[in-house]
Amino acid sequence: MEIKYEVTEKLNFSLDNTKITGIATTNKDETIEVLSLENSDKVELYINNIKQTAEEKEKIKREISVISELNQLPFLRTIEDYMNYIIKKDLLNIKNPSKKKEDSLRIVGLETTYLNRELITLSSSEKFLVQVAIALLSNPNILIFVNSFTYIDLQQEKRLMQLLLRLKEQFHKTIVIIDDNCDKLYRHTNKMIFIKNNEVILEAPTTEAYTRVDFLSKHRFSVPSIIKLTYLAKKNKGTKIIYHKDIRDLIKDIYKHV
Repeated sequence: MEIKYEVTEKLNFSLDNTKITGIATTNKDETIEVLSLENSDKVELYINNIKQTAEEKEKIKREISVISELNQLPFLRTIEDYMNYIIKKDLLNIKNPSKKKEDSLRIVGLETTYLNRELITLSSSEKFLVQVAIALLSNPNILIFVNSFTYIDLQQEKRLMQLLLRLKEQFHKTIVIIDDNCDKLYRHTNKMIFIKNNEVILEAPTTEAYTRVDFLSKHRFSVPSIIKLTYLAKKNKGTKIIYHKDIRDLIKDIYKHV
């Protein structure tokens, strides 16, 4: 499924549920507003090239979840407290809330006993998984992850990406990652969209996008460390090495050609 957003002639882009899309933007809040259809009347939306009506856009809006930092409200003690609060606040029509809460936890790899876990006892990676479980309560089709890799180590990062891939491949969710860390975006996405001052300046497959080092630097977007290293080696030494996502593959290539 392809979803196309059109705000202005210069601000339009597409999402594809077969790819994990990364977004680097100088206007994060505004970009999230567009993606989540907060002001749906200002966005033209197309699903598989079919323009959506105002009513259809409102329906799609309810199928979008933004996963950002877990907001630990003082009157919510456990994960189940939080889930109950979201169900009530968002007026979610769920036939069997108990089953839905347990199923949401299982999908993200957490035991149902986590319902009784206190929020203050959760690790960074557990908080992320709980955020996703809470988001799944509304059966969203589009999941937008905002700076979700902050404060986690590489092992936790690998586990979280396995979850995102499962959501995409098994549950056919459209996955979007908005992050300030270009290394994470390069490592985990298939497609990149760069937005500067409410204008899409580049939309391309991830490796193709990030290898445009001079262009991105000109527009003051960060370039992944592994790309910088390869770029400098190719530029200054004239080596035949190619761009890799895994540093181990780059090292093998360097030994082969340098």
